[in-house]
Amino acid sequence: MRRPSPWIGWLCLVLAGLGTGRGGAEEPTPPSIKVPVDDLPAAFRDRVRAVLEHPTIVTRAPADTFACKPAQYYEFLDHPDLAVAAWRKLGAKCVSIADRGKGQFGWTDDRGGDVHWDLILSDPKTRVWYAEGQARPKPLLPMVHFEAIVVLHITEGRDASGKTTIRHQAELAAHSDNKAAALVARLLGPSAPRAAEQYVTQLQMFFSALSWYCYQHPDELEKPGK
Repeated sequence: MRRPSPWIGWLCLVLAGLGTGRGGAEEPTPPSIKVPVDDLPAAFRDRVRAVLEHPTIVTRAPADTFACKPAQYYEFLDHPDLAVAAWRKLGAKCVSIADRGKGQFGWTDDRGGDVHWDLILSDPKTRVWYAEGQARPKPLLPMVHFEAIVVLHITEGRDASGKTTIRHQAELAAHSDNKAAALVARLLGPSAPRAAEQYVTQLQMFFSALSWYCYQHPDELEKPGK
């Protein structure tokens, strides 16, 4: 069974790339992220526009296709605290995610990090999350304050044997304008954008690997001691 990085781990390391998303001429053009801003709750529209219009880093993960039970997959997407509980029952080590109510989830650590995110758009083909908070990308590095938008594109299909599949792909735009982000970027150098893509890929795997495993081993979570 594939094991995940913690759900929030992708975001903390992405912060290490803040300030490097507009690099030199040899860097590839970052992907543009399209979000139906007018379809979002009014309270988030201006904040989402600000991030999309002035991103510090933009990245996209490779698409991932896997067999699963769609209803279970969507349940994990909309309730990441339940996904963490399921991973732990399967023996994986995951950080805690708290349901803060009204569709908001959060994470804290012992270094002063506090990140919370809201699911602000949910339909059969798209999930959009708005996240904000502060985190320390690595020990001894300064705290970075940020806002981020994550868009997950979802397509249902079937494989050659007729099994239901999900194809999903995550995109991220993040913004931070504090001096700490610039310092972190200088310390980590050109590897940061690559790390950002890897950790958005980890976000996908957090959901896809769990959904796939539960589909392949439907009784695993019900075993005694699980």
